Amino acid sequence: MTGLSSRRCLALGLMATLAACDDASDRPADWGYVHAAILEPSCATARCHSKAAAQAAVDLSTSAAAYAVLTGRVCGAPPLPGEPIGNFVRPGHPESSRLMYLLRGERTTIMPPDVPLPDGEIAVIERWILEGAPCE
Repeated sequence: MTGLSSRRCLALGLMATLAACDDASDRPADWGYVHAAILEPSCATARCHSKAAAQAAVDLSTSAAAYAVLTGRVCGAPPLPGEPIGNFVRPGHPESSRLMYLLRGERTTIMPPDVPLPDGEIAVIERWILEGAPCE
């Protein structure tokens, strides 16, 4: 195989692999992935929800800070009685979680405002909430 042919094969294989990952069900719905792959790069930016900016007192810059603000509890701690602070995430209930309304722009301004999240990423977050929003 020539260098050009092998590069084309490699490129086609990579494209097929990436296309397969477009399905939200292929991505893990765990907190580590949700924070590192979706929330931190999309929301914890310099002018939005970084430690320095923390618009609306929402700091999504670290996994621990983001989990605490979204769920109203510290990762590993037992759930507190009542609704989470701000009702951003109601574990097991994406339909009544404020975060889902913000991400979809339903009844509110869409977040993130500049480049909304793709539907597949929103589906991963919804699945994480539906599974009880665990931090592990």
